[in-house]
Amino acid sequence: MDPPPPPPEYMTCLGDLYCVAWMEDRIELIDNLIFGSDVAPLVLKTVRPSGQALVDDWVCLKSVVQAFELHCGSLTQYGMKYMRAFANICNEGVSKDGMEEACGNVCGSYNSAKWSPFIHGYSA
Repeated sequence: MDPPPPPPEYMTCLGDLYCVAWMEDRIELIDNLIFGSDVAPLVLKTVRPSGQALVDDWVCLKSVVQAFELHCGSLTQYGMKYMRAFANICNEGVSKDGMEEACGNVCGSYNSAKWSPFIHGYSA
């Protein structure tokens, strides 16, 4: 017998544990796909020295966030905590196309229509 589907409120992504875990897993999977599982944790958590800008290329940061939201759904308030991770992706020289491909591979089957940036707007 198949397990029952999750309750409808699990699909709202308003900060419940299911959505928090889902988002954290997606970002980790995307980083692993781009950098490999040995390097990804280091890139994900890198903090630049005080006084240095968060990101070298702000246009890249905007495009990386938009790529994530296009394929995986809006970041929501909780997801904003990953802005540093997205900045680090840019600082490592990952292109918009590279991010698009990784997000498509990781989130391709996710039905993000309810949280589409076309409905709610992009976060960046």
